[in-house]
Amino acid sequence: MASKVKLSFCLCLIAVIFSAGNLSSKKEDLHNWSVGEKLTFSIRWGVVTCGYAHMEVKEKIQLSGRDTYRLVTTARSASFFDPFYKVRDRIESYLDVEKLHTVRYEQSNREGSYEKDLTIIYDHEHKVAYEYNARKDPEYKKGDRFDITDDIQDVLSSLYYLRTKDLEVGKKFEFDVGTGKRTWPLEIEVVREEKVKVPAGKFKTFVVIPRLRDECIFKAKGDLEVWVTADKKKHPVKMRSKIDIGSITAVLVEKKI
Repeated sequence: MASKVKLSFCLCLIAVIFSAGNLSSKKEDLHNWSVGEKLTFSIRWGVVTCGYAHMEVKEKIQLSGRDTYRLVTTARSASFFDPFYKVRDRIESYLDVEKLHTVRYEQSNREGSYEKDLTIIYDHEHKVAYEYNARKDPEYKKGDRFDITDDIQDVLSSLYYLRTKDLEVGKKFEFDVGTGKRTWPLEIEVVREEKVKVPAGKFKTFVVIPRLRDECIFKAKGDLEVWVTADKKKHPVKMRSKIDIGSITAVLVEKKI
């Protein structure tokens, strides 16, 4: 399967595209989700279902003396595609309950013959982070060290961060998101309201368009649209991205909220 249709691409899209600005640490914002929430998406290439993705709030756990939400998202190819290009991807993010920023990020990619394992520890006090392979080296301070901006999010925590924000048509948000030495300056615009029907039901939604302000995969092309519910939860129900050979669409098929 061509690299542009990799399921890992879809997995990252589902997380990255929801990064937004207007930082806040209000505790009341955290009522937009709860432990046990699970969203299941079908990933389609044209009319063909090529895989599935799950997004979960697994648990609350203490990490480095802070209460965090353990967020997990996975993507896997459908059994029909496994013989051609087997995908088993997983991302975990630990989101500070009070300050709403990431404190740890883990990524595991298994895509055909390609394998990648990555862990990042974020030290917000000193505004630095450490990237390393936890499978090979348990001491994170031996990994690559790099600077981070205030309250930077990773690609998964950014989704849950957006869900604390007030969306309305015409609003634009800017925010830096990164998982490694590269930081992506992202702008998100709320372009319209729309009612949509997906396998999980009918929803009133906001349609948002992400545009990266740098030489990145989405550089200001405007060819990606995301539908999020126009209610307190603000959870994603649909995503569509144009590619050279059609489009990739992720639609919500089941939710536990």
